[in-house]
Amino acid sequence: MHFFRSIKTPASALALCMAMAGASAQVVDVQNAWARATVQGQKATGAFMLLKSPAETTLVGVRSSVAGVAEVHEMKMEGDVMRMRALPKGLDLPAGKAVELKPGGYHLMLMDLKLPLLKDTTIPLTLVFKDAKGVETTQALRIPVSQTPPASAAGGMQGDHGAMGHGAAPAPKGPDADQITAVMKKQFDRPDAPLAVAPVTVMGNYAVAGWIQGSKGGRALLQKESHGWFIVVCAGDGLKDAKVLQTTGMPADHATRLAAAVKAAEAKLSKDQLALFASFEGMLKVGPAGHDAAGGHGASTGHGAHKH
Repeated sequence: MHFFRSIKTPASALALCMAMAGASAQVVDVQNAWARATVQGQKATGAFMLLKSPAETTLVGVRSSVAGVAEVHEMKMEGDVMRMRALPKGLDLPAGKAVELKPGGYHLMLMDLKLPLLKDTTIPLTLVFKDAKGVETTQALRIPVSQTPPASAAGGMQGDHGAMGHGAAPAPKGPDADQITAVMKKQFDRPDAPLAVAPVTVMGNYAVAGWIQGSKGGRALLQKESHGWFIVVCAGDGLKDAKVLQTTGMPADHATRLAAAVKAAEAKLSKDQLALFASFEGMLKVGPAGHDAAGGHGASTGHGAHKH
């Protein structure tokens, strides 16, 4: 099991005394750190890891030279809506307790990206901690960029990405439309807030599915890989616009044909249904492992929000 650490080696008695005096500034174990790879034009992504502090401390900030803005975020359900928000007071790390930053929960949000984050590269990341006495320390890392969590993190994700066909749960069977409906329901359907998925427009390895959940609605762009279908992004009317579809990395000719097919499939829908699909503002990246926003329908803070 690999840990990313800052290694401090006192070079003198003075340094040793300083280290002893600042005993609260102990190094936090950082395990399985990684950042989500981006597609051309994407300006935000998430970074994830497992943190374990030997003493009570708080993760109060994050910095990276690849991002204009970096924040500690939380995603959680509020009623039937999953919302994303920054944590202005930071994330508490109880002494000796592992705290997981993962898709769909606590995570680091890297925004206003200055360059694409390419798979199999690494990026610099600096974590800022504040101990119980209010003393701030920093910890510099270089973390890998990937489309999926490190293999060693699979056991720690508690099946978070299994709903997208990567974990122990087998991929749904049957026609593509049925598989897509099953994937979306597995991730978002709840007894108190059932999810309706229709229409599902499939073209090759891409699909757009309309969804309604209570008084909310939107569209999801899905892609098919060897493991099955996964949600790429959630959005509103943008997913029937060829230019918007291209921003997700889809070839131009395919985006044009899929946009036309979605409009044709929705031609017979009621104005109320179309209004619900359009109510999802912005574009929320999800990805193969619930990336950045698993369950993010209705997310706020600019990552996708419903009109009211």
